[in-house]
Amino acid sequence: MSKFFPIFIDIKGKKCVVIGGGAVAERKIKTLLKYGAYITVISPNITDNIKKLVEKDKIEYIRKNYSKSDIKNAFLVIAATSDSRINTQILKDAKFLVNSVEKKETVIKTNNIEFIVPAIFEKGNLKIAVSTEYPALSRIIKEELKHTYGKEFALYLKFLKKLRKEIKEKIEDSKKRQKLFKKIASKKIVSILRQYGFKRAKEEIDRIINEV
Repeated sequence: MSKFFPIFIDIKGKKCVVIGGGAVAERKIKTLLKYGAYITVISPNITDNIKKLVEKDKIEYIRKNYSKSDIKNAFLVIAATSDSRINTQILKDAKFLVNSVEKKETVIKTNNIEFIVPAIFEKGNLKIAVSTEYPALSRIIKEELKHTYGKEFALYLKFLKKLRKEIKEKIEDSKKRQKLFKKIASKKIVSILRQYGFKRAKEEIDRIINEV
């Protein structure tokens, strides 16, 4: 099995084509919508939930069987049909990012870029992606992480984003900035955040900044 390099990609406004209209395709579509993708669904039939998205003009739907021209100029392609032969053909045809619901051992390696969709946990500016060879296990680990990284971390990251901008404007020396960044995003701060919450962590960060 190939080792996949973890990467986050901006798909906002990008053309993403989903081939298939069943339950799996539905899940993929919902994930893509969260990240602002421009989605076109190609399938003879679609689920009721996908129909609702079409009716709300959130996605485009073309009722037809797959053909190679459907993925022309697509930034990302999802092969999510119930037909293994069609999914394999899509893997051959796609020129850029392509994801197939087929098991890894059935995937034909081509010149395109194959990728996997991990289990994703998102809380504010915090995004954690979990990938194993077993999707069910990935989902279990993701659920555990939800309890480890709660709303306190979302508040902390939102605060850091604002603070980072202020520090860049006030401190010209890059070495001093980096030193300060390391202090306000340290193991000590994370430990305080976990034990006592965001308010206490913010107080500690304010103390650090006032000492500069």
